Amino acid sequence: MLKDIRPPEDTTRHARSIGSGGRQRNYNLCMERKIFWMVFTVLGIVADIVLPIWLGLLATIPIGYFAWWVAYRSDWL
Repeated sequence: MLKDIRPPEDTTRHARSIGSGGRQRNYNLCMERKIFWMVFTVLGIVADIVLPIWLGLLATIPIGYFAWWVAYRSDWL
């Protein structure tokens, strides 16, 4: 009675990859996490050094959004 309503898997993001499907997908997910945390950490440190403490803390939200966009949505990687 219930239909499977999951959206189709996004194959375009991983189409550039070389290798078997499962291993390559796990590798991509791992690399996306690493890229997210590297961008977030570097931009957070720069914000803490350049900006006063309260502006540095407030900049964390846009920095997190930008790091997420670069790692998961931009298709740069």
